[in-house]
Amino acid sequence: MYFTTDIDSYVTYTISCDGYKDYSQTLNTKSATGVTRTHEYSLIGAIPGETNTITLRLYTKSNQLINTLSFTYDAPELLGGNEYKTVTTTSYSEDDLQDNGLYCVLGNDVTEETKKRAYMRFYDENGVIRSEMPIKFYRPHRLLFKDNTMYYSISSTSIVGVDSSGYVKDFYNTGDYTLHHDYIFDTEGNFLVLATKKNDETSEDRIISINASTKEIKEIVNFKTVFKNYYTLTQKPSSADTLDWMHINSLGLVGNNSLIISSRETSTIIKLNTIYTNPSIDYMIGSDRFWDSTGYESKLLTKTSDFSMQAGQHYVTYEEDNSLPKGQYYLYMFNNNYCYSSTRSNYKWQNDTNYSNAFFTMKSGTSYYYKYLVNENARTVSLVSSIPVAYSPYVSSSQELYGQLIADSGMQMSWSVYNLDGTLLRTYQTTGGKFLYRVLQYDLKGYLFQ
Repeated sequence: MYFTTDIDSYVTYTISCDGYKDYSQTLNTKSATGVTRTHEYSLIGAIPGETNTITLRLYTKSNQLINTLSFTYDAPELLGGNEYKTVTTTSYSEDDLQDNGLYCVLGNDVTEETKKRAYMRFYDENGVIRSEMPIKFYRPHRLLFKDNTMYYSISSTSIVGVDSSGYVKDFYNTGDYTLHHDYIFDTEGNFLVLATKKNDETSEDRIISINASTKEIKEIVNFKTVFKNYYTLTQKPSSADTLDWMHINSLGLVGNNSLIISSRETSTIIKLNTIYTNPSIDYMIGSDRFWDSTGYESKLLTKTSDFSMQAGQHYVTYEEDNSLPKGQYYLYMFNNNYCYSSTRSNYKWQNDTNYSNAFFTMKSGTSYYYKYLVNENARTVSLVSSIPVAYSPYVSSSQELYGQLIADSGMQMSWSVYNLDGTLLRTYQTTGGKFLYRVLQYDLKGYLFQ
């Protein structure tokens, strides 16, 4: 909607629909003062296939009500199928569950190979869909925000920027590469993207940068160079088209030119330094037995206690804490806890004592939220938190937010909310599609809302 006013003001809106709880937000004026005379908004939250009553309230800067407008809106059915209208919710404790935004389901319709339209879906705390956003194919991997614009991938070769009115203002192509699994902003606002070189014999082993202004593409990390010795130890499975020997699945920026990356195929977390000039390994968190006689043993951090290490982990997140001494910080992740490497088929994971609590089958098991304390000064890693979650040998994510944990057990098609002491608060279960690649919560403030 678009309108102007004679005085500085802001707008709230509420969507009401029989059989559903109300949905209310304060709209983003895109102004430092929080008020404006030019109002241009996207209203999300209507219940698909239902008659919704939308009530808008106009306020002065001092919060005095100026006017109210109410109208009905017959919302269309979902493009992706009515089975996604709601997800099943099971509540275990209502005391502490916080409503901090919408759960964004990133990828559950199609696999990488299927050139079929896919969707992002946003659900409220009650498991009701509040927005459906179509993409071309593949999946988004996270949402990035800058200058009232939301950035996300719409295919394996494209990233777009959509402003808060819904206008697609920026297009970024990945050139001779396809993207996979993650992308982030660097400190200059340019994209860092996990990538595969097209028509190469290997896959999921590059990092490219895309300049936000010029859209120039540069390959900044080739893991075949960084891990040259290890690469020679791997073999392509007979059933595979390419050699997916590292399977990098997440990125985290540290400072200006260092990265935390997650390698699923080696069950190892790696820190890279000087990524733009001469990428080098700072340290690794992985099994000393797995890396024995590879030439990289000296890069491994030492465990401070005898805990079962992460296996097949996803979405490793770097977290600073001002209360910690310099050189210390946290890393947390979804520990899939599944030991397997298709490109090191001769490695006997069952004999590796670093995985005393891991699983070696996809059929059943337990995954975990893991949180490590990294001490770069002492070159050590400590397990400081571990919460069991529904088993997902592949995919999945974890997100700490306002003192709670959101854990997506992707292959179970569910996500759950916990207190950080491990108390389960609520589980959301959906069906359809293949898996939930990631589920992350966004409040959309500074974008759609304020």
